[in-house]
Amino acid sequence: MNDNELKLLEGLRGLAAEGPRQAPALVEERLVGELRRRSRARRRNRWLALGMSGAIAAALVVTLWIRTEPVDQKPALARSQTSSAVRTALSPAASIAPASERGAEVAINFYPLPDADELPPMESATIVRVQLPMSSLRLMGVPVSEDRAAEFIQADMLLGQDGLARGVRFVQ
Repeated sequence: MNDNELKLLEGLRGLAAEGPRQAPALVEERLVGELRRRSRARRRNRWLALGMSGAIAAALVVTLWIRTEPVDQKPALARSQTSSAVRTALSPAASIAPASERGAEVAINFYPLPDADELPPMESATIVRVQLPMSSLRLMGVPVSEDRAAEFIQADMLLGQDGLARGVRFVQ
């Protein structure tokens, strides 16, 4: 042991020989007050953690309970019995269908697709509801801005008995 350690050891032995000492009352009051404050803070934090856990669990339960089922958009199918009705539907001079017939939707009659005249005559037809990108309107000569080209629009496709598209109408 070096000289400093020997002096420290002698000082500690001298303090031990004097007997136990009491801390001043002010120090004891501050120490007890600080311990009580920390205990209250610890209890408060436990209740906060428990409350937050309960709120998160309740939010998850409510989210799973109220979770809406995805809307199943099945294509609307309709068959035409006569080819004359189909030809009428393909005529561009036909009028707009009344809104009362289709609820809140307004559908313009079918526009013939390019090269549809070269296909064999229709004996029966099927109408299928689809979502087309706005960019496909350019094929019909409708100007579409680049900002909206990726958006989708609802349309009814008129398919012949061979499954080939003959006409399209846009639902607003």
